[in-house]
Amino acid sequence: MKMLLILFLIIICSPVSMNKDSGPEYADVVFLVDSSDHLGAKSFPLVKTFINRMISSLPIEAHKYRVALAQYSDQLHSEFQLGTFKSRNPMLNHLKKNFGFVGGSLRIGQALREAHRTYFSRPDSGRDKKQFPPILVVLASAESEDDVEEASKALRGDGVRIISVGLQSASEQELKAMATGQFHFNLRSARDLGAFAPNMTQIIKEATQYREVATDDILVEVCQGPSVADLVFLLDVSVNGSQENFDYLKEFLEESVSALDIKENCMRVGLVTYSNETKVINSLSRGVNKSEVLQNIQNLSPRAGKAYTGAAIRKIRKEVFSARNGSRKNQGVPQIAVLVTHRPSEDNVTKAAVNLRREGVTIFTMGIEGASDSQLEKIASHPAEQHVSKLKTFSELAAHNQTFLKKLRNQITLTVSVFSERTETLKSGCVDTEEADIYLLIDGSGSTQATDFHEMKTFLSEVVGMFNIAPQKVRVGAVQYADSWDLEFEINKYTNKHDLGKAIENIRQMGGNTNTGAALNFTLGLLQKAKKQRGNRVPCHLVVLTNGMSKDSILEPANRLREELIRVYAIGVKEANQTQLREIAGEDKRVYYVHDFDALKDIRNQVVQEICAEEACKEMKADIMFLVDSSGSIGLENFIKMKTFMKNLVSKSQIGADRVQIGVVQFSDVNKEEFQLNRYMSQNEISNAIDRMAHIGETTLTGSALTFVSQYFSPAKGARPNVRRFLILITDGEAQDIVKDPAVALRQEGIIIYSVGVFGSNVTQLEEISGRPEMVFYVENFDILQHIEDDLVFGICSPREECKRIEVLDVVFVIDSSGSIDHDEYNIMKDFMVDLVKKADVGKNQVRFGALKYADDPEVLFYLDDLSTKWEVISVLQKDQPMGGNTYTAEALGFSDHMFTEARGSRLHKGVPQVLIVITDGESHDADKLNDTAKALRDKGILVLAVGIAGANPVELLAMAGSSDKYFFVETFGGLKGIFSDVSASVCNSSKVDCEIEKVDLVFLMDGSNSIHPDDFKKMKEFLASVVQDFDVSVNRVRIGAAQFSHTYRPEFPLGTFIGKKEISFQIENIQQIFGYTHIGAALREVGDYFRPDMGSRINAGTPQVLLVLTDGQSQDEVAQAAEELRHKGIDIYSVGIGDVDDQQLIQITGTADKKLTVHNFDELTKVKKRIVRNICTSGGESNCFVDVVVGFDMSTHENGQTLLEGQSWIETYLQDLLRAISSLNGVSCEVGTETQVSVAFQVTNAVEKYSPKFEIYSENILNSLKDITVKGPSLLNANLLSSLWDAFQNKSAARGKVVLLFSDGLDDDTEKLEQKSDELRKEGLNALITVALDGATDSSDLADLLYIEFGKGFEYRTQLTIGMRDLGSRLSKLLVNVAERTCCCLFCKCIGGDGTMGDPGPPGKKGSPGFKGSEGYLGEEGVAGDRGASGPMGEQGTKGCYGAKGPKGNRGLNGQEGEVGESGIGGLNGEPGDSGLPGEKGEKGNEGSQGSPGKRGVSGDRGSKGQRGDPGVPGFDNTIEGPKGLKGERGRQGRRGWPGPPGTPGSRRKTAAHGRRGHTGPQGKTGIPGPDGLEGSWGVKGPQGPRGETGVKGEKGGLGSKGPQGPPGQGGEAGSPGHLGSQGTKGEPGDLGEKGAIGLPGPRGLPGDDGNPGYGSIGRKGAKGQDGFPGESGPKGEMGDLGGPGETGPKGARGKRISTGLPGEMGSPGEPGPPGRKGVKGARGLASFSMCELIQYVRDHSHAGICLHFLQTLSVALMFESSTKSTQVRASTAMISLHTTELCSTK
Repeated sequence: MKMLLILFLIIICSPVSMNKDSGPEYADVVFLVDSSDHLGAKSFPLVKTFINRMISSLPIEAHKYRVALAQYSDQLHSEFQLGTFKSRNPMLNHLKKNFGFVGGSLRIGQALREAHRTYFSRPDSGRDKKQFPPILVVLASAESEDDVEEASKALRGDGVRIISVGLQSASEQELKAMATGQFHFNLRSARDLGAFAPNMTQIIKEATQYREVATDDILVEVCQGPSVADLVFLLDVSVNGSQENFDYLKEFLEESVSALDIKENCMRVGLVTYSNETKVINSLSRGVNKSEVLQNIQNLSPRAGKAYTGAAIRKIRKEVFSARNGSRKNQGVPQIAVLVTHRPSEDNVTKAAVNLRREGVTIFTMGIEGASDSQLEKIASHPAEQHVSKLKTFSELAAHNQTFLKKLRNQITLTVSVFSERTETLKSGCVDTEEADIYLLIDGSGSTQATDFHEMKTFLSEVVGMFNIAPQKVRVGAVQYADSWDLEFEINKYTNKHDLGKAIENIRQMGGNTNTGAALNFTLGLLQKAKKQRGNRVPCHLVVLTNGMSKDSILEPANRLREELIRVYAIGVKEANQTQLREIAGEDKRVYYVHDFDALKDIRNQVVQEICAEEACKEMKADIMFLVDSSGSIGLENFIKMKTFMKNLVSKSQIGADRVQIGVVQFSDVNKEEFQLNRYMSQNEISNAIDRMAHIGETTLTGSALTFVSQYFSPAKGARPNVRRFLILITDGEAQDIVKDPAVALRQEGIIIYSVGVFGSNVTQLEEISGRPEMVFYVENFDILQHIEDDLVFGICSPREECKRIEVLDVVFVIDSSGSIDHDEYNIMKDFMVDLVKKADVGKNQVRFGALKYADDPEVLFYLDDLSTKWEVISVLQKDQPMGGNTYTAEALGFSDHMFTEARGSRLHKGVPQVLIVITDGESHDADKLNDTAKALRDKGILVLAVGIAGANPVELLAMAGSSDKYFFVETFGGLKGIFSDVSASVCNSSKVDCEIEKVDLVFLMDGSNSIHPDDFKKMKEFLASVVQDFDVSVNRVRIGAAQFSHTYRPEFPLGTFIGKKEISFQIENIQQIFGYTHIGAALREVGDYFRPDMGSRINAGTPQVLLVLTDGQSQDEVAQAAEELRHKGIDIYSVGIGDVDDQQLIQITGTADKKLTVHNFDELTKVKKRIVRNICTSGGESNCFVDVVVGFDMSTHENGQTLLEGQSWIETYLQDLLRAISSLNGVSCEVGTETQVSVAFQVTNAVEKYSPKFEIYSENILNSLKDITVKGPSLLNANLLSSLWDAFQNKSAARGKVVLLFSDGLDDDTEKLEQKSDELRKEGLNALITVALDGATDSSDLADLLYIEFGKGFEYRTQLTIGMRDLGSRLSKLLVNVAERTCCCLFCKCIGGDGTMGDPGPPGKKGSPGFKGSEGYLGEEGVAGDRGASGPMGEQGTKGCYGAKGPKGNRGLNGQEGEVGESGIGGLNGEPGDSGLPGEKGEKGNEGSQGSPGKRGVSGDRGSKGQRGDPGVPGFDNTIEGPKGLKGERGRQGRRGWPGPPGTPGSRRKTAAHGRRGHTGPQGKTGIPGPDGLEGSWGVKGPQGPRGETGVKGEKGGLGSKGPQGPPGQGGEAGSPGHLGSQGTKGEPGDLGEKGAIGLPGPRGLPGDDGNPGYGSIGRKGAKGQDGFPGESGPKGEMGDLGGPGETGPKGARGKRISTGLPGEMGSPGEPGPPGRKGVKGARGLASFSMCELIQYVRDHSHAGICLHFLQTLSVALMFESSTKSTQVRASTAMISLHTTELCSTK
């Protein structure tokens, strides 16, 4: 019995592993067409056209689709059976001649029964139903007169899949009853069939692959076409009393809505009407049912009133496009508004429209009759010509309906698929702009609003972000102007994209008038200076951005700029004068104008493309064929416009035999050659030939034309080898034949196809032709063609390559320089190498090149670390001359080994890939050593690429390269050009991405469902393992985790479980596929656990969190909500879709199209690896948290006439490092993965000439502005200095953190007065005032008093920072982090224990040695007295022990009960992770165990495999296709050396077919036996040079850190004072609260109070002041404590507990603290000592809700007291309580 059970399980489970290839691809389709009186004879031709289009669009062959047709009314009329016709043409003839209207009543049930019997029950009628499922397509125009449900069930029970399509008044209930699954559709009228036809083809394919889902699966709605969007109609319903016009409007809406796929997860439709008032008819959350929406349209009625369009737009922004009312903006769903109006608005529309567009809503406007054109353009999105429609009358709405629907779908496609991919193509093209100098000239005049100015900065950041910013590449500077100009930063200040972006963001608006001319003059001087710096060899660009008319003349400076050959781009917004813009730019093509600032993002790509076009098109080389639709639908006028478009493209191309060749073919129902590629060689000749083209007329057979044009890419027709080939199809109609197969055949030949179609064409067909949506240009009419010319030309100049630049790599050339190579041949070899160098980003941290040449002996030209620029490498190579002699290749390879050592510049030890390229033209004289020598190099991790020319021996090339795909052979030196692309691709693909990110937590989420074949799953694992190789995987850098999903979820390994590339790659390779259905949503919910701190994530430390999802199909559950929750936590999600995936669903996963990527199959994954890695490397959004720091100087040693830095060595020694430290803050807790942006300004109050503070981002030359400042004497720390520091903040917004960092040698004014001024600044909005004590104070008490003016330091309020502290930078960073948390996240406390992490940067920082001097400053040594005085201070060092690292220091105090406290602090920390480590995880594993039951559903999964969509017809079927393949064979001639067939590998190369002739020399292959002579591996002896682990010794210097702890103990002694705060809690109830004082064990903190007893004697009278005033110097303030006499009014203070009435009691409160002070002394007797962390933990452990409530009440009294006190320490103490209040109470 057990054996039978096992066998049964095997049989049941085995289908689970079936892959997508076993699913059905074609079907038997029967069309059952309504021909009843309900439909009517007038509508029947529309149905007939629909059937014609369906037959034309399906591949009908004996082994593909078979089609049958019947019509019905009261009975069935069979037209033809499934096997009647074998191809489409006889069917179409039958339709044309025999398919006519019948008429009669409508009996759908009867027709279904007859169709079942006629088509699906005959034994000879069907094929294998599993391979060719039967499908019935039913068209119905009204409700049936008989029952349909029973007949439908019978059909479905017999395996027939039913697609129901309703027209006119069809019953939705009946359509659902008939249909299989979700395949029911309801159209408003037969006219909608035309727009529905393209979707129907895809619906049939989906029905072919449909499977019945398991009962517990979630049914996910399938959306047809580009139909996922939130669409809102905004309707002006006051139509001047004309009911007829209103009916036209309703009819337009009904037709539009009927054509949309309205469902919960597809299209949502909102309706809003307005006149005087705005009324929401249905919100987006209600607009998910088509019938309900149509009913609402029917119920619309006109309203009298004026048009307040602005108010209506504001209302839909606030109330309709909101998440709570159904908007899915946060899920990446396109947001679209359509305004329909017939009159001008009575209110302002501009601002309302701008705000709506800023929310990400695309606005279309439709103006009828008297609507204002200017208002429509200001409301609509940019560009206006694509988003504004103008109609003369309401009656034109009906004709405009189809155009509107195409605009709508086109917009969705652009948002979802096109725009992000075209941006990626543009970035790829801009890589060619390697060197350039760009200045930004920014209008900062007062007419620009703050939000507008921010949008300007965002626009400019995105523009420069498209370039490679580096000192030797693209440099960027910025100037702002208004009345005058201000240099924001020079062109050489910021040397990377990251800092440059921050610097642009940091620009502060000036305000004033607009004097553009003066600003142009000033910027001209800067550009001239920049040109001289780079020898006038780098192109210079000036981008001018203005929003107003210049008050001064711009003509003269603009002319001077052009004379200097500076390209000026003039961008105008709003009130900018377009005449002036043209004068500035000099050419119309560099002038850009938008109505408002939000539209700047829409022209970004245009501006960047114009800048990049010059370099990208410098060496434009292509063979371009135009395939032009000349059918009757175009018309003569449009045919002329099309010819103009072609001539414009020709005029923008460099025509010539070595540049661009152009040919033209026309087509309709016949194909006509106009001229082939090599016919004309000038622009004039081609333009004249285009003018002579005659219009053909007739029908549109595009598929036939594609087949015909393929022959024009052969050499016989003028095409050139190794030149990119392009086909540009221009059409306005729908193809009447199959287009996919011939298009695929062309693309497989390497031909890039651009499709240009106007709205009459079928966009689905165009996408099938081009292969990808971004290769299709779909425009409304022929007039818009002019706007796509530049995009097309740029695409031809620079088609996207996945590996355009070699980024991080070590490359060594080994060059054959023997006598067999003459001078010219040697030059060709050098050109080959120079071209490779040109493709690389050469630099110390990017690509390094080395080279050696050889003949009899090797000779090094340069080592890897010798040359650091591209031009140096090229120069040395070009000057090299051949040596002459014999060819000893093995010796040269062995010699090259030492070039791959760290001593010679190799970065192998850092994980940088190593490549050796050997180029030779002959057989080696030491061939017997080649095998072993080359293998030794490869074993070391060096990729060997062998390039052989003419006399080179392929066997030797293979021996060197190790595999056939790594060696290349050409017959002649001229042939090197032919293999350059292959060699450069091999080199480029082996390089690493130049990754900008240091730390990241990266999780792979892999699809392991049934639809993925095991071989493809293996390719996915190999791809992920290769991705791992591009990262620095370690505990402190990149951590990687992996999980797998189908309908179940399986964690593979969490973050940080495995460290090291090899180990992680090994784990990935061992992942076993789990199979099942595709439930991405459930997997996203589960994988969220990976991003918890207890699972290895560093999310709380601000490390970027990245999830990479790979899938090959559409999810069968809902993904949007789960993905949105992950993104809300700060997790960046990237998705890779393989094969037939749903782009719109991938965007719902990522939230944006920019993070979505699709490939056609698993083999293409390798092509996009670099793009994926680059995306991950730029993870982490821009920060929205900003902190401004004003640095001030108070130095009493300055003398008149000195420079600021004179005699102040500490500034150069310490300040630079301190500023670097505080400028590199991690992101705040509410913005995971971002970086807090810190800006720094200096304030010098004693300068001779007035110093103007300017905030700037940190750079290496940040101190330059201080170097030439002359001072007029010492500076004084008084109230005026504090005021001037506060005045330096230009932007006092509460949204930005504001910190004053004051370097001082002591107070120079009355302490109370300064304290009062400090408090004023705090109330005005300053977040922190931090002082750093300098050496040289005349009175040490002056330095001690600095603490009194400080605030905002949190728990560090008792610590005086001094310039000598070794960890000063770390301490300041922590203080700034807390300011950022308070400002940006409203988090009042953040415990940071990260001193240890700072140790990492410590070792390279040789500046640690000045750290010694810091300890010599004896701040710590002064604390030695403290050491003598008590182990108590040491115990307080135990307070630091709370962080764990310094706890051991407590052991020194053997008296040291407090030391023990330090240890317990350590335990406390361990306890916290324990809390988060819930054992519930084991329960999760249990859930996995129960996954067996879903496994059963796997059986049905066989039917459900997706991914086969789109596969039909991939193989070509035209004989002409074989011709091009023959041409490929000719190119293969270069591989003749493939005769070494015995090794097999060379023969596998595509280029070796013709070279088999040399197989006669086979005996040489036997000579390979001497390979054992590899004993010469003795070369390996040089290996020992590699170990340079000695650098590890530098790590030992880290020991310096041990001296750090000595400083803190002295200061730490002060920590006891907070203990008294516990006693303050008793103030409310003087007697009773004594007990609560016991509960508030903090009382024991009085211990440190004992140390200060001598001071407390006098202070005791002062009470609370005494406790905090442990620095005895504050004793005098104790006298003021006498004023506490009024303390008798204390009882009134108690009454003050009644909130507001307690305020008068504040006057008495200063007296009250006195008694608690005495109690604090008693507390000192307690033996127990609590550190800060222990106290917090104790309260957590012993508190409950009531205690928390009382604690908050006590806190409120303490804070009231704080507001009236002048004691810094009391303020700080109460602040400390407040910081922890929320945390303490929220945990209970």
